[in-house]
Amino acid sequence: MLELKNVSYHVDNRDIINNISLKIEQGETIAIVGPSGSGKSTLMRLINNLISPTEGEIYLNGKPYEQISPETLRMKISYLLQESDLFDRTIGENLAFPAEVRNEKFDRKRAKYLLKTVGLGHYNFNTRVDHLSGGERQRITIARQLMYKPQMLLLDEATSALDKQNSEKIEKLIFNMAKEGVSILWITHSNEQSSRHFKKRIKIVEGRIEQEDDLS
Repeated sequence: MLELKNVSYHVDNRDIINNISLKIEQGETIAIVGPSGSGKSTLMRLINNLISPTEGEIYLNGKPYEQISPETLRMKISYLLQESDLFDRTIGENLAFPAEVRNEKFDRKRAKYLLKTVGLGHYNFNTRVDHLSGGERQRITIARQLMYKPQMLLLDEATSALDKQNSEKIEKLIFNMAKEGVSILWITHSNEQSSRHFKKRIKIVEGRIEQEDDLS
C-alpha cells in the first residue's frame, strides 16, 4: 500500500533520515522505536507529506507522491501528534471540522460514538474545549482524527499524556480500525506498548532502520 524506496532527508549536511526502504501493507500494525533524535518523527512527517525527501521516492498505492494532490494525501493518511491541536471552540465544532473540509454532512452519530469510546460521553457538543483538561483535549483530538477512516494512521506518542486506563481505551479503538484494513504506524517509547497489538517493531537509530522484529 505504502512504500518508501531509498528515502533520505538531509538538513545542513546532516543525515536525519538515511536511505530508508520500507513497505507498509494494508491493515499492518507497526511500532516505531528508537532513541530521541533518531529520526522517528521526521520519518512520520515525510510519510505525511509535511516535508519532502532529499533523495528517494514515496509511493501510495503504487503512485509516487508527486502525482498525488496534497489534499488527497491528507484524506488518506491521518497524523496524530503528542500535543492536541484543537480550535478554541466547542467539542462539536472540532469534531465537525473533518466533514467541513470535505463539504460533507457532520456525522453526529459517529461523533457521539467516538466521544463515548474515548471516555468523554458525559460531555455534550456545546462544551468548549478550553474548559477541558490537557488529557481530555488530547482525547478529543484523537476522536476528531478518527471521524473518517483513513488508509493509514500515523501516531507520534499520541497517548503518552494519558493515564493507563484511557490509553488502553484509545489503543482498543485504534487497533479495531486495523482489523478494518487501516494501516497503523505508531511511535512509542513504551516497551510494553510496543509489545502489544503490533505485528512488527522497527528500531530507528541515527536515521537508519537498525532492526526489524516480527511480533505476529
